[in-house]
Amino acid sequence: MTTVVGENLKRTDLCADCARESGALHPSGFLSPDALATVGEPSPPKGGEKCPACGYPLDTLSKTGRLGCAACYEKFSAHLASALQESQKSLVHVGKRPERKNARREELEKELQQLIRSEQYEEAGKIRDRMAKLKSSARKGKTE
Repeated sequence: MTTVVGENLKRTDLCADCARESGALHPSGFLSPDALATVGEPSPPKGGEKCPACGYPLDTLSKTGRLGCAACYEKFSAHLASALQESQKSLVHVGKRPERKNARREELEKELQQLIRSEQYEEAGKIRDRMAKLKSSARKGKTE
């Protein structure tokens, strides 16, 4: 890694572990631009909670709002819950228009049952296909 200090170039060679420990390498494997300025300086005192899987520190989570790996969600769940409660209406994501989606599904379900009762199977099949398409697009995050 090469950094400019004043008019001089400063070259620092770090292994992946040292880069991660110094903060120059994010747990995701990418270089952290903020940490590049501090490479070569003494490390801050160790402490605070860290993810057991990737070593991502809690204080970085509170600064960036991002996590290092899937295990971070479990390790920092208490901190995430309190932060989400402060910034969101609910801890459960319901999407942009859940009421409209549910109403549309219920409407199609009623129509399907009515078509089956009146033995209009071709039309019922079309409704069934539309319901499956709605369900599939809901899984992909799309709205109708």
